[in-house]
Amino acid sequence: MNKAETVQVITLLAGNYDSIAKKDATQKQLMINTWQECLGDLDYRLVLQAVKKSIIESPYPPTIHDIRKNAIELVSPSIQRTGIEAWEEAYKMICRGAYMSQEEFEQHSPEVKKFFGSIAQLKAYATNVDFNMDVVRSNFLKQYEVITNREKQQKLLPEQMKNMIGQLAEKMDIKQIGGTINEL
Repeated sequence: MNKAETVQVITLLAGNYDSIAKKDATQKQLMINTWQECLGDLDYRLVLQAVKKSIIESPYPPTIHDIRKNAIELVSPSIQRTGIEAWEEAYKMICRGAYMSQEEFEQHSPEVKKFFGSIAQLKAYATNVDFNMDVVRSNFLKQYEVITNREKQQKLLPEQMKNMIGQLAEKMDIKQIGGTINEL
């Protein structure tokens, strides 16, 4: 989305929300610049549809977060499984873990694979004689929520911002793992 298209989006919002229409020229320019920086990586038509969705759904002006969230939902509707549904997959993996190949491991869902980290860790669960299924299930359910929430947040960030965070992390000697930042 370019600057002129961003102006059109803000104009559409101003036509629907008095609080935006009443902003002075400096405030509008700041809003245009901020929206351009935070939404410029998205296609104009997608942003326009996300704005219209926000206008339909809420009597209050949308934030950049609302627009990015709506845009992402429009192109990839969230069909997220519950933690229990994901646990069923993880449990089957553990049961099969001692005999599972790397290729078979790779065929499973990304969020469940992130919990295990690697096939070696899965095999460690599967072959541990002191294995407590209740403890692992509890840990899985907690981690699953963290993993899925983190992925949702990562999807909201513009690509340019993700790149900048990665560069800053390198300069600060912070390791980026799977789209998240963890200190060494």
